[in-house]
Amino acid sequence: MHYLPIILFSFLLLPRGATSIECYSGSQLQVINCPSMSCIKQTLGLDTVRYCDGTGVSSICQTYRIVETCDTIPNLGYICCCGGDLCNSSMAPTLFLSIFVAIYMFF
Repeated sequence: MHYLPIILFSFLLLPRGATSIECYSGSQLQVINCPSMSCIKQTLGLDTVRYCDGTGVSSICQTYRIVETCDTIPNLGYICCCGGDLCNSSMAPTLFLSIFVAIYMFF
């Protein structure tokens, strides 16, 4: 019985297989599996594109330190990085819902 916590703790230290997330990609918003752990929604001018972030030195989210947020990057436009499945969809409903909840709680 005294070994049970040690066995459970050891199990948690075992390496896990590579994980991936699903992101929207392309103009038709196809769902793709991404090897990285971030999805991107990028707006430059009137064009908005969605895709998987790169990995390592090719990672836009890591290079510009955009984690679960959005920022304007010169020559790249307005970029949003997120780390959940299909999180790079339209962000407007989420923003609208957040504002609605905040107003509701205030009154």
